[in-house]
Amino acid sequence: MKSKSAYVCESELWVQIDRKTGKVIGEVKEVDVVLKQPERGGFMITYLSAIIKMIDKLGNQKMKIVKYLLSKMSKSENTVIKTISEISRETGISDKTVRETLRLLEEADIVRRRPGVIMLSPKLVHRGNNQKERYLLTKFSELQQVKTVDLPKDFSEEQEFEAEKSA
Repeated sequence: MKSKSAYVCESELWVQIDRKTGKVIGEVKEVDVVLKQPERGGFMITYLSAIIKMIDKLGNQKMKIVKYLLSKMSKSENTVIKTISEISRETGISDKTVRETLRLLEEADIVRRRPGVIMLSPKLVHRGNNQKERYLLTKFSELQQVKTVDLPKDFSEEQEFEAEKSA
């Protein structure tokens, strides 16, 4: 029999509320949310709670960019091969907003990028079994080793590309 690993992800407060009145009718309890590591068998696993937290943080235009990244992502490599200008043109959102969104996603460790390549964290979404997840996590961590350069928000994509190349 295989052992299944489980871990506490976070704590939540649970309370019973009367649907008609909206008043609390039970005691408030703090509970641990326990996640079990599922066998993947080639299926794409999406951690919805992480996505919802990300959506709440970003807002409307930025959320369109996230939706775009998820829809254009290579399901086998978790990558989007697009430049900031291409994403801007295809979504109708300014380069500045695309760049800022990617910066926020990088800060939250949701994406990593090099010029023209964006990789979404396999912790958030990926297709495949545990071995594939480890492979993608390795690729994701390798992207971290690339030195990124903080640039003024009004830099053009070409200036950004050149600055990151020379870093």
